Amino acid sequence: MDFFKNNKPIFFILLPFVLSLLVALIVVIVQPEGPKATKTQSTVGQTAEPESTEKPQLTTETVAEGLSNVWDVAQSPDNTLYYTERANKIGAIIDGKPVTIHETKDAYVKGEGGMLGMTLDPEFAANRFLYACFNTATDVRVARFKVAPDNRSLTDRSDIVTGMPANPSGRHSGCRPRFDANRSLWIGTGDTARSEHPQNPKSLGGKVLRVDREGRGVQGNMGAPFDKRVYSYGHRNVQGLAFYKQSINGVLGYSVEHGPDRDDELNTLSTGNFGWDPGSNYDENVEMTDLKKFPEAAPAVWSSGKSTIAPSGATILEGKQWKSWEGRLMMAVQKDKHVRLFQFDDSAKKVADEEKILAEFGRVRSVVLGVDGSLYLTTDNGSGQDKIVRVIPQ
Repeated sequence: MDFFKNNKPIFFILLPFVLSLLVALIVVIVQPEGPKATKTQSTVGQTAEPESTEKPQLTTETVAEGLSNVWDVAQSPDNTLYYTERANKIGAIIDGKPVTIHETKDAYVKGEGGMLGMTLDPEFAANRFLYACFNTATDVRVARFKVAPDNRSLTDRSDIVTGMPANPSGRHSGCRPRFDANRSLWIGTGDTARSEHPQNPKSLGGKVLRVDREGRGVQGNMGAPFDKRVYSYGHRNVQGLAFYKQSINGVLGYSVEHGPDRDDELNTLSTGNFGWDPGSNYDENVEMTDLKKFPEAAPAVWSSGKSTIAPSGATILEGKQWKSWEGRLMMAVQKDKHVRLFQFDDSAKKVADEEKILAEFGRVRSVVLGVDGSLYLTTDNGSGQDKIVRVIPQ
């Protein structure tokens, strides 16, 4: 203290220099090290990289049980679950219990046929439209219904797509309906195990169809001489459809298809021929995608190879809750009794990795991403042994 009393002029001369030095030191300390990489949103033509490299931990809970051959499931914006059972039943989970809300009088249940795929309208909250695909005695068709406000009944049936061929045995009936991000309704159909359908431009069998809410073909389908509703052809028995919210390198999504005793397929959704042509006697020894006969045919993205696993419904995982699995495709598997998880490369046209998961439920018919971000799977074991299971990522 005596120093400052005796040397005030020197202190006040040095004070500005001391303060300047302190400011310079503070600037150096807080100066950032340099620009850091920032993540950008994916756009069309780019692959969205998941933010996490960690796998999600899965927990499961049974939503409904005591059902038979649950073919499909969908969740409405208010979290109500609707489902179909092949034995001509459309149901809903009401107060925690499965309730049959509709049985169609003209449905024909035989073998693989009956009440099949189902989906809800993208504007369900406003119009309450439910679309179901089923066999009749003469064809396979898609009908649009209106769900009652109390969820306990369906009204206002309108058959929007009719004339999809059917086999009296029910064999190769298809039939999976799904909406894309543009609100077009896609329908995967079967060839009824008959040779005249897959390559026939006027037949709706062995095709992927794309229509509007009224069942009319939309722009961008195959065009003449094809039926206006046909998007692609040369299919055997389409069981699943899955879409990206936004196309990746031109890939809208994927279809899942049964092979004969081999070569189940996962295909990109694109117009054109997919190469199934069993000839006049329905020869199932021909190539599933016959590139010799049809060099322009679209090759499969994935094939099961020398044996069939009987894949079915599929969905693409969305949301950060799925961590490193976000953007991957889940596919239900019946014969081999599990769910198959696929990761694609940046082109979205080649499988980079695949993994078997959820193998404790027997035959899995459908996997659907719910509006709550969970996965819902349905089983197809029959005899009242089937259930709807919620898969929760953590």
